[in-house]
Amino acid sequence: MLLQEQIDNLSKSIKTDSYSMSIGEIANMYRDSDIIINPNYQRLFRWDITQQSNFIESILLGIPLPPIYVYQNEDGTWNLIDGLQRLSTLFKFMGLLKDFSSEPLIKTKFLSELDGKKWSGSSDKDLDSLTEAQRRFIKRAKIMIIIIDKASDGFAQYEMFQRLNTGGTQLSEQEIRNCILIMKDEAKFENLQQLSQDEHFKNTLPLSNKELDSQGLMEMIVKYFVIMHSNFNVRQSENFHDFLTNEIILILDDPNMNFEEEIDRFRLTFKLIDELLGESAFKSYDAEAEKFTGKVLVGAYEAILSGLKNNLEYYLQHKELLKQKIKDMHKDSYFIDSKGQGIRAVTRIKNLHTFGQEYYCVTAGCTNES
Repeated sequence: MLLQEQIDNLSKSIKTDSYSMSIGEIANMYRDSDIIINPNYQRLFRWDITQQSNFIESILLGIPLPPIYVYQNEDGTWNLIDGLQRLSTLFKFMGLLKDFSSEPLIKTKFLSELDGKKWSGSSDKDLDSLTEAQRRFIKRAKIMIIIIDKASDGFAQYEMFQRLNTGGTQLSEQEIRNCILIMKDEAKFENLQQLSQDEHFKNTLPLSNKELDSQGLMEMIVKYFVIMHSNFNVRQSENFHDFLTNEIILILDDPNMNFEEEIDRFRLTFKLIDELLGESAFKSYDAEAEKFTGKVLVGAYEAILSGLKNNLEYYLQHKELLKQKIKDMHKDSYFIDSKGQGIRAVTRIKNLHTFGQEYYCVTAGCTNES
């Protein structure tokens, strides 16, 4: 297909519109639930008071504001796709943001008198609040709203969210993926979120606070389902996080997947691993010292789960064999090379998926892709 044909075909799948709206109008829409910020997305609001104050300063100085992106639902309401930090700052300052309390601003580079200012006080003479004229100025300031129409192809909402939110410093890759999954199927996302709190699963993954803050457990959940269901038909040059996102969407979209059975199997898998090795399960094994050491190895996680993909029932009956094979795996030269530094993540998981199936294979045909 020629480049222009591809451009023409894909551009037809994205239908957008745009309006210039005042902040007052946008605030009213939020108050009336015509603009929806999903609670799981809202939790990612993380501008500190300095950033919030700087944004309010920009409005008061008349600096043009970047556009906000929304997706139009069947009922005409808008789901926020991009602009969380800015809208949340506005709604919080105005006292509208759900589950957040308004707090005074601090002084900024150009407006030192913003220090301690609130949206409103007991009267217009309250020196700690903006004047009525200043509040009106903010409410009349314009923001361009880009609307992705409900008639757009299904990929548009997820793809645009990912592109608009990738590259900034605000969200981790998994936080972006969470929001995409929420938009795709909130019920299944909530099931995945519940799995991330499974006691046995958490016991086997003693992650750092930084990893937990960036949704590290949820990323491990996504990897589990990708390992269990992907055929790993992936180019080595493909971005790893794009690969995970695309695969988990395909998996959750599969009408033949019995999600309840998958959840049961997940819990059974991590119960087995936890009871065998606990928090050592995915760490490096030192044969001389006869102990597991260090932090969680992503490569070990990928290889072991790949091995249990088609052999779980066998190892439930032969637990000590599984424990010994996990220990011995850390001496395997192919495993050592595959998880080494300098290996692209998408290459690593693909190679370790094949390795794990072969290394832990105990029955005829157990390495076949399911």
